[in-house]
Order: sequence, then structure tokens, then C-alpha cells
Amino acid sequence: MADAFDPMTLAALRRLPLAAALCLGLATAGCQRADLSQQTQKTEAAICTELATVNQALEQVAALTPASTVGEAKAAQQTLEQSIAALKTSENQLQKLRVEAFSKVLDGFRGEVAAASANKTQTLEQAANELKPKALAVIAARKALSAAVQCEEPAAAAPSKP
Repeated sequence: MADAFDPMTLAALRRLPLAAALCLGLATAGCQRADLSQQTQKTEAAICTELATVNQALEQVAALTPASTVGEAKAAQQTLEQSIAALKTSENQLQKLRVEAFSKVLDGFRGEVAAASANKTQTLEQAANELKPKALAVIAARKALSAAVQCEEPAAAAPSKP
């Protein structure tokens, strides 16, 4: 009669909870990445809107003349300060979202490394080939941390004729 408790089967059964947890974690991270991506896009759009508001406030300041009143100057300054504060808030939110996205990608990569390390039948070359594309995702997420927001520049106003 064959041995009912094959050591290979027991080893595979021991890894089953780890594999299930890893799959669940990766699936959850994938859903959260999509949500983070949407939040990031919305925040980038808000930054572009706030940059336009800052530009308008700067134009209001630049339009002040020696005939402008102190009240007009204070109002222009207040508008500029408020628009800059809103811009800073959105920029901070964007940075927070980018760090969160990077952390999630990095955590997923750590899980992949742990799974590769747990597979004692795999060669180093096989593990490297398996992990390399996942490392590229971490590198891309790292680059996204410092990426500039791309806003459409407003069309330049046509010069007025005197």
C-alpha cells in the first residue's frame, strides 16, 4: 500500500493558505489601484483647474494700476492667496495618493518575492524571470511619485489692437 501522507502533498498543502492569501491580496490591490488611479486623475484635474485659478488671480494682480484702490489690491491679494492655498492642498493630496499607490505596488512585489522564495523547486533564473516584470511595475510606480502634472495650457488671448 502506498504511503497516504506523501511529503510532497503535505508541503503543497502547507503552501495553499499562503498562495490563497497572496492571490486575494493581489486581487484586492488590483481593485484598489484602479480606485487610486481614478482618485489621482481627479486630483490632477483639480490641480489643473486650480492652476488656472491662480493664473486668473495673478492677472487680477497684474491688472492693478496706480488708480486702483487699496480695497481692490487687498481683494486681488486675498484671491491669489486663496487660490494658492487650494493648489497646495490638491498637490499634497496628489502626493499622498502617489505614495499610497507606490506602497501598494511595493507590497504586492514583496508578496511575489515571498512566494518565489517559498518555492524551493524553482531555480534562481526562474525566480528572476518571474520577478523581473513585477519589479518593472515597482520602478514605474516610483517614477510616478515625481511625475509632473500635465495640464492643457489655455489658448493665448489674441493681442488687442490699439
